[in-house]
Amino acid sequence: MARVKSIVTFALLMAAGIGVWQPLCAQSNRSNQNNPYNLITGEEEPDTTQNKEPEGIIYDTGEEPDSVMPGYVFRFDPLIRDVKIRQLSHPTLDPTGVQLSNPENVFDGNYYLDRGELGLTHLSLYPFAEETKYLFGRHAFWMPLTRHLQADANPVYRQTLHRNRFFQTQKPYTLLKYGSSLNKDYQIKVEHTQNIMPRWNFAFLYDLVSRDGQYTNSEVTNHILDITTNYYSADARYQIQAALSFNRLRQQENGGVQNDTTCWDYSRLAGVPVNMYAAQNQWRDLELTVHQTFNTVRQFPYQRPVVEKIRDTVSIDTGYARAESYNDSDSIIRVYNYNIITYDSIVAYDTILPHQPHVYNTGVFGLDIHFGKHRRIFSDNQTDSWFYNNATLDTTFYYDSTAHYKFDAELYWTNDAYMTHRWRNPMVLMIGVRPEYNRLQFVGSNRSEFSVSPFARIKFDFGKVCLSAAAEEVTGDERNGDYRLFGNANLNMGSHSLSAALLSEAQSPDLMYYHNEGVFAWDYNNFDKVKRQQAAIEYNYQRPDSVKSLLCNINACASASLITDNIWISDNMQPTQGNATGMLMQASVMSHLQFGWFNIQLQEMIQNSSDDDIVRVPLFASKNSLYADLHLFHRALHMQVGCDLRYHTKYYADGWNPVLGAFYRQNDVKVGNYLVADLWINMQIKRASIYLKASHLNAPIEQNPSYFSLPHYPMEGFGLYWGVTWKFFN
Repeated sequence: MARVKSIVTFALLMAAGIGVWQPLCAQSNRSNQNNPYNLITGEEEPDTTQNKEPEGIIYDTGEEPDSVMPGYVFRFDPLIRDVKIRQLSHPTLDPTGVQLSNPENVFDGNYYLDRGELGLTHLSLYPFAEETKYLFGRHAFWMPLTRHLQADANPVYRQTLHRNRFFQTQKPYTLLKYGSSLNKDYQIKVEHTQNIMPRWNFAFLYDLVSRDGQYTNSEVTNHILDITTNYYSADARYQIQAALSFNRLRQQENGGVQNDTTCWDYSRLAGVPVNMYAAQNQWRDLELTVHQTFNTVRQFPYQRPVVEKIRDTVSIDTGYARAESYNDSDSIIRVYNYNIITYDSIVAYDTILPHQPHVYNTGVFGLDIHFGKHRRIFSDNQTDSWFYNNATLDTTFYYDSTAHYKFDAELYWTNDAYMTHRWRNPMVLMIGVRPEYNRLQFVGSNRSEFSVSPFARIKFDFGKVCLSAAAEEVTGDERNGDYRLFGNANLNMGSHSLSAALLSEAQSPDLMYYHNEGVFAWDYNNFDKVKRQQAAIEYNYQRPDSVKSLLCNINACASASLITDNIWISDNMQPTQGNATGMLMQASVMSHLQFGWFNIQLQEMIQNSSDDDIVRVPLFASKNSLYADLHLFHRALHMQVGCDLRYHTKYYADGWNPVLGAFYRQNDVKVGNYLVADLWINMQIKRASIYLKASHLNAPIEQNPSYFSLPHYPMEGFGLYWGVTWKFFN
């Protein structure tokens, strides 16, 4: 409670100081009162500002008959507690993104171990990877305290709202994807988005992953549906984003093969004896989020699009969409064309320019509302497998359902009311509160809890150097005393940036939110909070467009985490809390090297845990992609041909318990020390992309196969995948 009082006192003192601080800042920025850029002519005016380019979206695009038209479609990630639209991107041809394949193949800073079948639950091989990403830059404060420390046993195919995309489009945009393979799996993806009216966009996204399964009782059907919309007013003072997500995941559970040695003796995988013949898991999720903000400071009027018709042939400089970030804050998005000939040029401005800063900054108010319903259903008609050895069960049929209902709202205020290019606020403050209600329903019992969490953040912007600090604490009911304290320092040197962060947090165990099973009679009342202290450092380099070098970009990150009272499920299927403190050291490097048309993408990870009872990780893991990127037939064909290599050292990976729907600690089987090679080709003709992939090429040459992705789950052998992606602008 003392920590809560300190947070509130700190926030009130800072808010009281705004009235004194703001006039001084406005006076110091007096030279920045005039707009240096003429919106219509694009000519420079005599006065200057800190950044000479206007903020927002600047389109400079023409018709691109032989490539994707990136200038017409922009998408951005949702960030809670954010008051501006930032970090836009557009669809591109990517060596892994165009393929409908296993998530473990994607170069996204994560590494997963699957269960040998597409669409099934994955285990994170590099824990805390996603949480560490949030430690750097402006994303740190938007990491909610509801992120739990325990490994998430939910399928990576399960959509969450923080993975949603919002759009703004000049033309309706539709993306269709279809993928299949020799192993009878089917993947379908549909995206459609269009602006219903200026500044109001609607998007529909659907994913299907379906597989018959090679082993007995291993069929998978995953449906994911997302509906998003966003709107901002003509003067940009009000904005709203809303997203609705549905997950319907059904996975038959065979519990793995009965014998890890003899499973290779069968000519047909369907004949291999498995542990479970009639079990299945279902995940049914519904999430609704509404994010809205209102800026009390009046802004400059909205500039509507201007269309110019050019009759003569015009040559556009070579380039691509680039996000230029200043001081880890708002991004300026400038879209360039390829070096082609165009006859029509569309010039549009979506730029909000404020007047000089007011003497009194009344700031921006935000309200975020979130509702979620998450349910897992397990059923089994033959409860004779060894997974029930520690269960209090005396029947041949078992059915279990665990439901988690969550409702929370966040009300907050920030003085970040002006566009950074116009007037950079040297001190950004945010204060807010989040009430939260949780209700759990499982066999024979119900449980409800209510909490209130105050939070605050402060950021000092000194130009190239930014300092941030944030604090949040939970008060009330079961999670009372959960907290997070965070500090970040960022040095921006143009194409280079260096960040350092410190994190301290404590969270109540969350196993009972998803895996509280009456059949195992868990006692969840005697657990202490799981605590983590982390120090991390990150270096980024992005090659400027004007520089020609072999290194395109590099991201290097290192962290040290002290984890105390961690919780895991032991081999007797009971939650176990270690009373010791373990040190987890992690380092990763992601880089892209380009030798003309030849490219190398690397993702290397090294880890060490001082206590395997606290955290278990492999010593080394690696993903590598080597590919040629070619433009042929007068740039009518964009083709990529490459090879992917994946490897990690041996370790005692967690096993999967279908009854619990959770991973458990085991000491019998090691997995790893095995190289997997994939060969693939991507081809893009106009707006259609075609891919062909031969996975696990080295499987047929194995004399005595012994490759397992997880204990009792053989890795998938040789497979042939193909698919097509088509983009429409209509």
